[in-house]
Amino acid sequence: MKVMVKVSIADVLGIENTNEDMARTTQQFVAVLKEDGGNRAFPIWVGPAEGEAIVMGLKDIQLPRPMTHNFIANLLGAAGVEIEEVRVEVVERDTFIGVAKIRVGDVVSEVDARPSDVFALAVRTGAPIYAAEDVIDRAGVEIPLETSPALKCEAEITNMGKLAEDMINSMQKASEQRLEAQVTHSAEELSDRMKNMARNIIGQVFGGSA
Repeated sequence: MKVMVKVSIADVLGIENTNEDMARTTQQFVAVLKEDGGNRAFPIWVGPAEGEAIVMGLKDIQLPRPMTHNFIANLLGAAGVEIEEVRVEVVERDTFIGVAKIRVGDVVSEVDARPSDVFALAVRTGAPIYAAEDVIDRAGVEIPLETSPALKCEAEITNMGKLAEDMINSMQKASEQRLEAQVTHSAEELSDRMKNMARNIIGQVFGGSA
């Protein structure tokens, strides 16, 4: 049985990525999860719509009409479905696998989902978020001790600037090269790349160098 660790969303970063070849700028988002009572954090890339939905839920921003995740939360509530918890259970290659544990009366079910979707629901329903210990071991890094995590818990949209753009461009180029060459990387190589990415992002969120 997997060991699960309670985590919280410490920050959501909005990053502008300019593609010179296509002459357009896209917005990408990273959710940063921090273990409760610990000193490790790890990033998960999320889509723009989900990133905005997570921030709106964290800040309790209300719009005149319900957005998608508000509608889903309201729909579940109207049907008597309770979200007991959400989890980041596995990381396969570069993909994080999410799970929503739901209850309807005495019946408990677990539903496969993207982490971004379960995060957006969790911040609206108050459901706790957990991550598997081995996921944190693989994707997480230590937060710089000289910086208090409380300084960056407002979940503000932040532009990480040139460093983040270079990092994303490098990752995208590497991903394209892997697809073209159909190269299979070892778990150790993927884990090392994930750790390096996490160190850059956690350093931006919490300050200093991770």
